Amino acid sequence: MTPFLRDKRSKGSFLPRLFALASFAAFLSGCGGADSPPPPSAEVIVTGPSSPLNTGASFKFTAVVQNASSNAVIWSVVEPDGGSITADGFYNAPALPGLFTVKATSQVDASASGTSPAPVVIPVGHISGYDVGVDYHATGADFLQTAFITLYNQPGVRPAVRAQLQRMADRGSTFISTRIWFVTEPGTTNFGEAWRATFPMTDQEEANLHNYAQDVAAVQGSGGNRLRLDLGMLWLGAADYTRGDPVNGLGFTPLTAAEFTTRVQLTTDKLLDAVTNVLRPDGVPVVDTIYFEGEVMIGAKANQEWFLSSLYPRFVSHVTAAGFKPAVYFVIEGTQSIVFDDSYTDAVDPILNGHRSVAWMYRSLKFMVNSGLTIPSRIDYSCYLITAGAAYDQLLQRILDDADATLPSLGVPRVYGAAETYYLLDAGQRKLYGQAFASQAARNSRLRRVSFWTTPDGGGPGINVAYPFAIEDFYPPPSP
Repeated sequence: MTPFLRDKRSKGSFLPRLFALASFAAFLSGCGGADSPPPPSAEVIVTGPSSPLNTGASFKFTAVVQNASSNAVIWSVVEPDGGSITADGFYNAPALPGLFTVKATSQVDASASGTSPAPVVIPVGHISGYDVGVDYHATGADFLQTAFITLYNQPGVRPAVRAQLQRMADRGSTFISTRIWFVTEPGTTNFGEAWRATFPMTDQEEANLHNYAQDVAAVQGSGGNRLRLDLGMLWLGAADYTRGDPVNGLGFTPLTAAEFTTRVQLTTDKLLDAVTNVLRPDGVPVVDTIYFEGEVMIGAKANQEWFLSSLYPRFVSHVTAAGFKPAVYFVIEGTQSIVFDDSYTDAVDPILNGHRSVAWMYRSLKFMVNSGLTIPSRIDYSCYLITAGAAYDQLLQRILDDADATLPSLGVPRVYGAAETYYLLDAGQRKLYGQAFASQAARNSRLRRVSFWTTPDGGGPGINVAYPFAIEDFYPPPSP
């Protein structure tokens, strides 16, 4: 009896405890358990392009929604000017470059979203050997006050130039061409006009140019392109060699021929000191070409023969020794009535018959050849196309054909560049104008570059144009 009774009591005392434990376990199970993790939140993973997109290009973004009952998403572009995207994830890049953001939001959980960068660049280099640049001298349309070389050490000027250089590279520029006008007699006023540099160049102007060259060298566009820098020296006021003559004095001051020569040489040396050994991060010297004079027109500008014969050889020697390309650039006449003047005859140089557009350039090059002066490796010229109904492309092709028909007789290379041209204000006309250069470069490798003028008179006589610039107008459309 005793063992049975003892066993019965044991069972009676254990069952209530077992029931209580089972009830508590059920309670914990209903509450999720003290140590059980919460269910995972929805997560959206977006896959975008592995390399930058060209402006105007399309790309299919994809999204995966994890830990949700549906994979459906709502697409959007974060930036207001960053392009558009369809409900299926097809992104259409904008016309302007930038780093934009595509976002996908879960349709079943609005708190779950993911993003992917959408870098957009203006394509460069799609015509091998063809470059587009800007004649960049001032930060604003008021050229007299905002020409920056003489002001580069003043507060706010350098950051403004840096920002503009970056955006020009982002929009496809591969070089910058900057002129320096040497005008002011030392110790006299520049009349508050920043474009007037001193003749000869001052130490401060040399330092300013050095810092500017360093800033150009540091730029890398969003498309990976880096800039080269062309420099041009122009001579006015105290440095105006077309005023007076070498016997009685040159320039506004006037200066003796010996003093004038000394100042030109000193200015050349200071310019070279400012830019020699200024390298880009990839080790390439930022400066490429240095122009001794712009728009050379032998027979039209007084004393130009003396100026080139007396001073150009030393310039060539010193610039070459510094590792840069010495050059001058010339003038073509781009007015339609002149370009298509098939009846033109030239009594002195019959080879120019029917090729009036390049007459000034031919005569200037002929003088240089006959004088034993170094011919630039690329024949650059100002090229302002003025139409009376003809297509810009037709005008430019005729000018290039005129050059081909005449210049090789002088032993001149058939390699050309537009050192100056218009940047038209009307967007539609500007696109047609720029595409004339792009199409000619695509058609024939003889045209290597174009650089459009900004200020002064960038958009035509009396019209100044300032940053920003639609550099892409001078490139061909991207390949599909």
